Amino acid sequence: MTVKTVICHWFTFMLSFPRTQPLSSLQKFTQWSSVFAYCGGGLSLLVFPQLWDIILHLESNGRSEGYLRLTGLGVLEIGFIFVISARSTLQGPSHVTILGSIAERLLYVNGILLMLILRGMVPLSFGLVFMVLDSSLSLITLVIWFRETEGASVSLLIKEVFLPILNCHGARSGASNAAIFFVGFFQLLFSLIFVIRPEIARIILHLDRFHGNSKGFLATSFFTMSIHGWYHVINACAVNHPFVPAALFYRIFFNFPALIILGSVDQIEQTLCFAVLMCEICFFLIILFFDIFQKVLQNDESEEQILLTSTDKEKIEATSK
Repeated sequence: MTVKTVICHWFTFMLSFPRTQPLSSLQKFTQWSSVFAYCGGGLSLLVFPQLWDIILHLESNGRSEGYLRLTGLGVLEIGFIFVISARSTLQGPSHVTILGSIAERLLYVNGILLMLILRGMVPLSFGLVFMVLDSSLSLITLVIWFRETEGASVSLLIKEVFLPILNCHGARSGASNAAIFFVGFFQLLFSLIFVIRPEIARIILHLDRFHGNSKGFLATSFFTMSIHGWYHVINACAVNHPFVPAALFYRIFFNFPALIILGSVDQIEQTLCFAVLMCEICFFLIILFFDIFQKVLQNDESEEQILLTSTDKEKIEATSK
């Protein structure tokens, strides 16, 4: 098997292409809304933050622009994660990752953004854009799920979302999924500390003094990282195998290059760039190690099964003689 074949197989497996079954209306909506809203919006924040400054009248003093770009990178990656989650065929409830995003967006995202607005850390206009966007998409997602799911109810919704988490499927469904689960859990909690208290990051990493919206946008950049952690956890609990290569993919092709560029052109401090980059590299290596470890175990088990089968066959032939 050539390297090209391996890469193609890896990529198509990650994208669940070709699919054995067509996408449901819920999956289609999640996929395309994520592409346009999150991937498109995140890319515009990353590449053209000045456009957002003009439209929303943001203050780009100090490191505000660089942190806004970092936030855009996180939003772009959230969109990519949504696309993978929407396309994947899960071993758990079929829509658990999509339904999990409803609670996350309506409660977690809106709650944190409201806190940042009330504390004067982000402008009202900026916070409202994402609160309205997330709330609207979540409610539309909920309506579509109710319409296409037989016997849909609030209790079924809660059961599908939280039962896999409570049963801790993520930590018990193979080495690679366990790695995704624990990496996500750590990323969620650790990033949340800096969302609530970004000044801790400034002190630890010796960042520049906050000016304008820099404090709030630093918090929102860590906020997107905590959301990445949540989706690691929920995808692991849903036993979403394509998410494993996706978690490696977005770090290689999105995170690492963007962080290096932002640090190199002094959009963000080199200490911040180095710290986030090292964390992401560690997460990448942990996931990669356990993914390889699981594949080696599976290959060994397959070889043992083949040997056992051939041995049994020889015994049967010897007995018949």
